[in-house]
Amino acid sequence: MVVIQCPHCGGDVELEDGASGLFDCPHCEQDFSYGDYDNALPRFRRSQLFMSMGMKIGLAIMAIGVITYIGFAISADSGGEGWGDYASVVIPCGILAIGIPIVVISFFVRGYQLNWEV
Repeated sequence: MVVIQCPHCGGDVELEDGASGLFDCPHCEQDFSYGDYDNALPRFRRSQLFMSMGMKIGLAIMAIGVITYIGFAISADSGGEGWGDYASVVIPCGILAIGIPIVVISFFVRGYQLNWEV
C-alpha cells in the first residue's frame, strides 16, 4: 500500500501499489489523479467532464425546454390569436436560456477541477 496526501485537503489516502488514475478522497470527496494518469483509461477520463452534477442538472433543464416546445407544438391552435403563438416559443427558449449556460459553465468548471486544459 502507498499512502499519499490529498492535493485538496491534505488528508492521508491509501492506494494500492502501482495504482494510477482518478480517485476520490475519502475525507473531502474531491477527485484527484495519481500515477500515470495520461495513459489510464482515456475514454473514461474524457467522460469525467460530463459526469458533474451541474452538467446533469443543466441537461435536465434543457430536456424540459425541448419537451415543453414539443408539447406546445403538438397542442398548437393554428387559428387563434393571442399569447398562444408567443408562449410556444418564449417559454421553451427561456428554459433553454437557463439550461445552456449551466451546461457550459459546468463543463469548464469540471475541467478546471480536474486540472485539464479545456
